[in-house]
Amino acid sequence: MTAKKQKQPRKITAQYLENAALYYLQRYATSAENFRRVMRRKIMRSCHFHKDDPEKFYPLVDALVTRYVAAGLLNDKGFAEARVTSLRRQGRSKNAIMAKLAAKGLPKSAVEDALEHHDDEETELQAALKLVKRRKLGKATDPKDKQKEMAVLGRAGFSFEIARAALEYSGDEED
Repeated sequence: MTAKKQKQPRKITAQYLENAALYYLQRYATSAENFRRVMRRKIMRSCHFHKDDPEKFYPLVDALVTRYVAAGLLNDKGFAEARVTSLRRQGRSKNAIMAKLAAKGLPKSAVEDALEHHDDEETELQAALKLVKRRKLGKATDPKDKQKEMAVLGRAGFSFEIARAALEYSGDEED
């Protein structure tokens, strides 16, 4: 067996960081805080390899974030709304969405605003029904199986009432 050869990180320069940042933004939609974390990890990895001090490069990242927010390349509100739409389409609960977007560095108020804006069209029950349909739940007759289905919805962040309603509603439908 041969070990996979690790790629050597490039030495950090202002131009390299700018190019890496633009390349990242071309590929991924992200929040300003998550972008800052990604760029800082890149700096730490390079500085660890090249035995350099990462602290002197962090102001470059902050300047990039400021510039990209002003230019509209980083837009937390737009990112939050797009992710909420995508996650609701997947059948994710409000709690799961809040947790996922908090992990991306979005403030709670921005996530709540995006949820409030989006939930005019889509409710928690509709998201639970999508998850039930996708996971083919709601067909159990044995009490233990029903409990397992409720647990699936509970782990997905849905309240007991929403989970029960979604399973009952899906059980009433016949394919």
